[in-house]
Amino acid sequence: MSAFAGPKPGIAAGCVVSASPLVTVSKREAPLPLGLASLAPERFADQPSLNFIGLTWSHETTELVEKVARDFAEAERVLSKARFVMLANTPTEQVQFSRAGVPNILANELIFVDERAFVPPPPGAKRRRRFDAVYTARLRELKRHDLAKGVDNLLLVYADPEPADFARVKLELPNAVFANHDLGQGVYRHIDQKTLRDLLGACGVGLCLSPVEGAMRASIEYRLCGMPVVSIRSAGGRDRYLLGPHVRVVDADPDAIASAVRDLNATVFDPLAVREFAGSLIAFDRHNFLGAVNKLVEHVFGVHHAFTSFRPFARFPVSWRQPAEIFAPLDARAA
Repeated sequence: MSAFAGPKPGIAAGCVVSASPLVTVSKREAPLPLGLASLAPERFADQPSLNFIGLTWSHETTELVEKVARDFAEAERVLSKARFVMLANTPTEQVQFSRAGVPNILANELIFVDERAFVPPPPGAKRRRRFDAVYTARLRELKRHDLAKGVDNLLLVYADPEPADFARVKLELPNAVFANHDLGQGVYRHIDQKTLRDLLGACGVGLCLSPVEGAMRASIEYRLCGMPVVSIRSAGGRDRYLLGPHVRVVDADPDAIASAVRDLNATVFDPLAVREFAGSLIAFDRHNFLGAVNKLVEHVFGVHHAFTSFRPFARFPVSWRQPAEIFAPLDARAA
């Protein structure tokens, strides 16, 4: 299907970072392979633009990269004034895109996390650990919840599941606490960021058990909340920030995972030190991202030092928004 044809979802994950020059950042999704440009191509037809496209899934395979290359070729034909740059989550993706002739920079999705929303309990607060570990993930098979079967006192946080997925994980982890249904007294309830932050504050270790996906935002949210992490080896990008003494990367084996959880819970970590370590990794990559963006803006528009801080890019949302909200900066400039 064409990157600019077919039904549009009416919403998108993205934002206008600058109206003049026009710079956007958005997500590559199935209905919107070129993000905001697929949602509203007319917005990009008559003026030069620079558009950064992030990924929701690992693109380390040739087949997926070739699809991106075809979409970029169509974009060059349909929107001749627009320039597109892929945001690679991993060096492998970067190499694959470069081989296919797709413009790209290394910019892991996790640099866009809102660190203000995920913080440890305040200093001096009484922190009582209710759960040995927590896994924040959709109840899908690819998330490998079954690997947590050796973990005692496990908390699960998840998006609204399919009934079959909920039943399967219930069978796999009969002793786990299903937070969304527990708080909803047996009926699914969405957990907002504040409630999630409070729940994470009562957990010892954060789990990352999928072998392949995107960069997995939960992996950095755990650590910004001051929690150590147990992960299996994975593709998709989260491993870039899984460094330090408060991280264990182990085999996809329930015993290995349970052992790592016990080990980390037996070690005393300063939550603020865990957070600061993760924050330093993010800050380093944000600095490099900003340098790359400014060079590209200068190349495309001739504008020097267009962005002096990462702050404009911090508005890049996790959730999808309506076009009127996304394109408000363009409409305000036109008015």
